[in-house]
Amino acid sequence: MNETVTIHSSANLSVSNYQFERITEFRLTRTVNDHAKMTVSGLVPEEMLDKYVERLEANENLEVKLRESGKDIVIFCGPVTNMKVEAVRDVRRLMIEAHSSTINMDYRKESRSFQNKQMTYKQLFERVMSAYPKADFKDMATDGQAIGTLLVQYKETDWAFIKRLASHFHAPLIPASSHSGIKFYIGLPESGQPKKLEAYNYTVHKDLRDYQIRLENGVQGLQEHHSLSYSVSSHQWLELGSAVTFQGRTMYVSHAESSIQQDLLCHVYELRDRGGLRCRTTYCYALAGTSLFGEILDVAKDKVKLKLQIDSDQPVNEAMWFPYSTVYSSPDGSGWYCMPEIGDEVRLYFPDEQEKNAFAASSVDKDSSDPTRRSDPSVKSISTKYGKQVIFKPGAIEIIAGGQLLMKLTDDGGIEINSDKKISLNAAEDIEINGGAKILLQGESGIEIVQANATMKIEDEVTLTGGRVNIE
Repeated sequence: MNETVTIHSSANLSVSNYQFERITEFRLTRTVNDHAKMTVSGLVPEEMLDKYVERLEANENLEVKLRESGKDIVIFCGPVTNMKVEAVRDVRRLMIEAHSSTINMDYRKESRSFQNKQMTYKQLFERVMSAYPKADFKDMATDGQAIGTLLVQYKETDWAFIKRLASHFHAPLIPASSHSGIKFYIGLPESGQPKKLEAYNYTVHKDLRDYQIRLENGVQGLQEHHSLSYSVSSHQWLELGSAVTFQGRTMYVSHAESSIQQDLLCHVYELRDRGGLRCRTTYCYALAGTSLFGEILDVAKDKVKLKLQIDSDQPVNEAMWFPYSTVYSSPDGSGWYCMPEIGDEVRLYFPDEQEKNAFAASSVDKDSSDPTRRSDPSVKSISTKYGKQVIFKPGAIEIIAGGQLLMKLTDDGGIEINSDKKISLNAAEDIEINGGAKILLQGESGIEIVQANATMKIEDEVTLTGGRVNIE
């Protein structure tokens, strides 16, 4: 038995807080992955016109109700985003534009990272949504899956970020625009038994281009029939994302356009099957080629943990290990190994739009506590916090090991070795000392030369010992 469909007129519509003598225009657009938009205009009493405009404040919410069978059904709820007044002769017209409350998530852009690989997508959504009082969402897509890798919200609104993460599961965001406050579904809502949609005017569309794009961008298991969509005209009120039975198939409302036509409320629904609503995976393309500054939290082998500047806090135990880029590295372990220290500042570089490919690179110079260092661009140096340095000057190379330990190789002065400790030369074979001019050996307390049982000792006087001493 077919369900009776009530036909509504503009007289069945009412707008909270606004008294229309007659509603002349009404349009409500709802689509997946976007905010619902409502516009209404009509004639209002002259004495109320200025009051409506003067009392309008940011984030003022209104409700649009539909009178059916003696009951009021809320079909839209959201903040007013625009208002206009027209006064022509004796006609006073008020025009109001409003959006679903999810638009409040789409104003301010944020940047932050999520490094805890054990965090679930739902926990991440909850953390983002904690900034919005009385907000609520239903996660119908992720099934408790952990993020498993670095995720970065980079100059994105919270709405754009959550929509991008939902695309990891090829799931759309569906605003619940008939509810007060920020409410939305991640994935298709559970709407119970599909309603039977009675309609005789419809068109069928097969978008093979969109089908091919989705197939080539990670949406697996699609068939050509998933590219089919029906555009159906009806007087029946349906929520976005709700399941209906049409042409013997279970379909879902992916887009809805409600308007007043010849004083009757009409709806045009776009219907798709579940596969047709699967979204392709999207990425934060603005992240490609970007570097984010961060401070070293920990170092192990050739990897580092970071606290990024875009984050207010980063527990070490939740931080990820990032490979650290070096000048040269080989699988056999050869190459340049020079890791930064805890507290140093480095860059986290993103070579493409996927966060999982990020790596740490090159330390960033901070203001030095010693103004004499790094003051001459012609002087290059390698230094550690333990006082060890290799300095390349225009005419010399200096190796400093701390204290009075110094080796200097200069263009003019040759080689100089200074030490306040013992200097040892050991070789399994010969040690040769050749001088084109003279060779000077000088010791404050003495000089001793030993070969087997023969010795020559100089301590204020010269003493020679050996089985045989030849003096020529």
